[in-house]
Amino acid sequence: MEKLFDQLQEIHVAAWNEKDEKKREELLKKVYADDIKMYDKEIILDGLKAVSDFIGKLIAEDPSYKFSEAKPIEQLQNSARLFGHIRTGKGMLNSMDFFLTENGKVKHLYAFIEPVGE
Repeated sequence: MEKLFDQLQEIHVAAWNEKDEKKREELLKKVYADDIKMYDKEIILDGLKAVSDFIGKLIAEDPSYKFSEAKPIEQLQNSARLFGHIRTGKGMLNSMDFFLTENGKVKHLYAFIEPVGE
């Protein structure tokens, strides 16, 4: 478990910025379970491929898109949270990703996003 959290921030950020689908999926497989569920305010994504496709769509649709961490990941038992920034063509967003793990991989990812300044 400790090993996952040591790598999670670096790999998660890299994967969410990776334009190449194959490279992105290889990164995601290192830390995400194949049957991961990702939740945000409007959608639920089911499975690693769905998450990868969603990232690919974000990158393709917005040339300004870039995800970065705002501060180091914080671990708590089988969970962690990572505060980040998302640059978009429409402005900057703040994010907080909450990870729940099972069997050494992220099983659930909750993505909280808000415009900077809220």
